[in-house]
Amino acid sequence: MFIHVCVDIFLYLVELVFLSDWWAGVQFYFYVDKDDYNNYFGKEHAIYIINHKYEIDWLTAWVVQDRIGGILGNCKAFAKNSLKYMPVIGWAWWFGEFLFLQRDLVKDKYTIETKLKTLFEYENPVTMLLYAEGTRFTKEKQEASIKFARTKGLPELKEHLLPRTKGFSIGLPHFRHNLPAVYNVQIAFGREEKPSLRALLNGQRLEAHVYIERIPIEQVPEGDKECDKWMYEMYEKKDKMMVSFFNTGDWFKESGVKPLEKFVPPLRYYSLLNIMLWSILILVPFFYLTFNILISGNLLHILLLMIPLGLLYVVLSKLMSVSEISKTSSEYGTDKKKTK
Repeated sequence: MFIHVCVDIFLYLVELVFLSDWWAGVQFYFYVDKDDYNNYFGKEHAIYIINHKYEIDWLTAWVVQDRIGGILGNCKAFAKNSLKYMPVIGWAWWFGEFLFLQRDLVKDKYTIETKLKTLFEYENPVTMLLYAEGTRFTKEKQEASIKFARTKGLPELKEHLLPRTKGFSIGLPHFRHNLPAVYNVQIAFGREEKPSLRALLNGQRLEAHVYIERIPIEQVPEGDKECDKWMYEMYEKKDKMMVSFFNTGDWFKESGVKPLEKFVPPLRYYSLLNIMLWSILILVPFFYLTFNILISGNLLHILLLMIPLGLLYVVLSKLMSVSEISKTSSEYGTDKKKTK
């Protein structure tokens, strides 16, 4: 059952990987420890803790999963509960065992403890993507983050929001025995670049710089408070690296982090072959049918033809709208508290 789900999810996610790798031709640069890359990446259960600054963080993370060992079909993510109702994409995530959170610690605690524990009991490696900031970076949210940090004596971050630590630290004891490592993942594009789904659809060529650090689970503290502190310290490191990258174009010059040599991960051809196959099976018959309907002059048939095209337009528009930072909403920085 798990293998069937992984294959189905792969065939779906790899179509979006095609958009990045082959349609827009995004250039990826990895910064990793080569020994860890060869010995562990894609071969073990893992939680990837990723910064949340761009509209296509999610798609970039999927490309990373595809490049490091073809484990895209086993890639899951934490997502807002409302996203599972989004046509096609949200439904696929739901069937693919993504973890949908309601931002209610009582309810989410059960989801994290039980469902994630089950996923990490599978034999095949499962990767969970965690955007601990909980929402994408904006100047307004950054101001709220800094205000909160000052009241709690926490680090004031320049290019990130303070992470939400509770779900991770409370759930970790329930599955850490099956979790060999967590990965600190930092994604950056040039400051002048505006990476978005619309840019990819327009074929805009971008450069993605991806720093990945493997952290053995033994280095993650066991106590809740200690684990929270560890997460805040990780985000301090992330922030120094991002500031250094924006100032110098280099992760390491101003951050104090040990330099790593960049390399270009090889392209995988599965996404291209997948698109070619579906194009032959679907687009060729569709265009043949469309041509015959148009030359027939039958108005009813022409109107019926417009229905699937209209639905496709609605789905694409909704996907771009959800991914746009200016269209997202969040309670980040508000005084609203859960009372349960």
